[in-house]
Amino acid sequence: MKKLCFVNYDMTVTGGVEQVTTSLANAFCNDYEVYIYAIFGKGKKVPYDWDKRIIYKAELTEDCRIRKRIMQVFTPFKKFVIENKIDIVFLMENHPALIVSPVRFFTKAKYIFCDHGALMNEWKKKDITLFRFWDSLISHKVVTLTEQTRLDYIKKFHLNPKKIQSIYNWIPQEVLCARRPYDLNTKEIITVGRFSEEKGYDMLVEVAKKVLPEFPDWTWHLYGNGDTLEKTVNRVKEFKLDAQVIFEGNIKNAYQHFHKYAFLVLPSYREGLPLTLLEAKACGLPMVSFDVTTGPGEIIEDGKDGYLVAPYDLEQMAERMIELMEDSVRRQRFSEYTQKNIQKFEKNQIYKQWIELIEELLHD
Repeated sequence: MKKLCFVNYDMTVTGGVEQVTTSLANAFCNDYEVYIYAIFGKGKKVPYDWDKRIIYKAELTEDCRIRKRIMQVFTPFKKFVIENKIDIVFLMENHPALIVSPVRFFTKAKYIFCDHGALMNEWKKKDITLFRFWDSLISHKVVTLTEQTRLDYIKKFHLNPKKIQSIYNWIPQEVLCARRPYDLNTKEIITVGRFSEEKGYDMLVEVAKKVLPEFPDWTWHLYGNGDTLEKTVNRVKEFKLDAQVIFEGNIKNAYQHFHKYAFLVLPSYREGLPLTLLEAKACGLPMVSFDVTTGPGEIIEDGKDGYLVAPYDLEQMAERMIELMEDSVRRQRFSEYTQKNIQKFEKNQIYKQWIELIEELLHD
């Protein structure tokens, strides 16, 4: 049986890349022998339900500078790949890809760089762009989340189009099964995501300040934790919105609660292919999102199952939210439309694309 290894930064944290790694690893156990190698997380608990056949190793206990990471990981990862006779290594995002990239030249394994972000969202960050260029250069194949990012890689890095492929994240079956009849009477809004600068919680508070005072019977529930949580809580209190903006904390499988909400809002500065929108679509929840590059525009059909708002236009975001808050019939119509074109995000179709890619590399 051929052997696959996923290289991740830290599987003890909760995040989109870690969820995708888990979904892929669990699925591949039926056809391959699967390993997960984490740069960090040694000695900590992994908060994911893994197939018992997955073999896991975390290398380092504490964070350190990039050069030191590369030096500390090089020898043990090379040994790991060689001793376990790994056939294909999945580099899950640019930082872990950079850290283990030197090993690429000392093993027989084929390397697939999986970029879970969007090239142009961080193009001005020269260090990140350099990481991506190097990761794409040394890998045998590159996989992006969206077709737009695939085209950006070809244009900006002059990659051979045959080397790069776009494959969506699939919607897990348990998420599809979580769909419930839409509740016309609920007056609760939801946002799910890590509290970080890129997720736009500063803009969320500004929009809440415009919208919620006009609708005192509505509440906005925020799920997640992270670096900017305290700052966001303080801003909510400053604007006296704490009775309507509810911090729910970080919970597992937030999609199981989607049926209680009227619609979902994504205020991010940038995204790759946002899982929270995929889960909302699967659960029949109308969506409002900034039309950032990339992701939302490949999930939401504007005016049909949600609204795409011009990036960072707070006035338009508030207007779109108010339209949905005032019109339950429109919300119902949007909810019904979420079932359209959802097939392209279903597991069977996407898993087939991964298998074809793997087999192509194995027989190259």
